[in-house]
Amino acid sequence: MARKPGLTKTQLETLRRKLQDERSRVLRVLRSSAGDAASDDARSEVEEMAQRATEGTQAHGVAEREQALLAEIDRALAKMEAGTYGASEKTGAAIPYERLAAVPWARQGADE
Repeated sequence: MARKPGLTKTQLETLRRKLQDERSRVLRVLRSSAGDAASDDARSEVEEMAQRATEGTQAHGVAEREQALLAEIDRALAKMEAGTYGASEKTGAAIPYERLAAVPWARQGADE
């Protein structure tokens, strides 16, 4: 079992808020439409189809990245609930607060 990280209650609450705020942002991105393509009546049908295909591909890539980030955030929140948040999954050592403040879903220290 990983040892208990040395985060204060205030630090944990700050990090929980950051995770929840980021989770809300990710969910907004995932719910939003693929984007509002500007409609140009002068565009040919082929150009319009190509533009939509490109936008669809880009939106799919964004959705994949955001889904992966959402999974990391949910994992970090679950670790908070379990009391194992802030411990490296690799070594069990405490992850420095500065690292968690920068990347609240970090699984290990920056030097690991």
